[in-house]
Amino acid sequence: MASPSAVWARLRQLRYPREFRIRAAAWPDDVLAAFERALRAEPPPGPADVRDDTLPGPSLADVVTSIWRLERRLRRLPGETRTLTRHLEAAWDALAQAGVKIQDHLGDPFDPGLSIKVLSYQPAPDLDRDRVVETIRPSVHLNDHVIQRGEVIVGTPDPVAKEAAP
Repeated sequence: MASPSAVWARLRQLRYPREFRIRAAAWPDDVLAAFERALRAEPPPGPADVRDDTLPGPSLADVVTSIWRLERRLRRLPGETRTLTRHLEAAWDALAQAGVKIQDHLGDPFDPGLSIKVLSYQPAPDLDRDRVVETIRPSVHLNDHVIQRGEVIVGTPDPVAKEAAP
């Protein structure tokens, strides 16, 4: 007995004139049986079927930004902060194992094509080219995908200071 798909294939051919009808392929029975088994098999899980226990991108970016700010403040504290630093490093290691990378742009040369948001430009007499002088929010990457663009302040060379210099 022919499978339902084979019957429908034959019926579809009757819609066309005889000269345009396509004869069924002369496949061996074992190959046809393998095709039928493949058609009945469950498809591999797609992106919607995979269980995802991770934080959504914006929430993860907020957590990482908060840890980054905590680390910056911790570096400015006087005295012994070894215990706090150890816990902070453990948090960074856990995030790195989960595929999270953070990029602090402080001191980096600035080019307009970079994927960062410039909040303002400010002249700085000691610069020879545009550079990031302050990072407000770092760039956060999850598995090489940007989940938060960095927000920075860019220092520009001050032309008035250059002219006044001897």
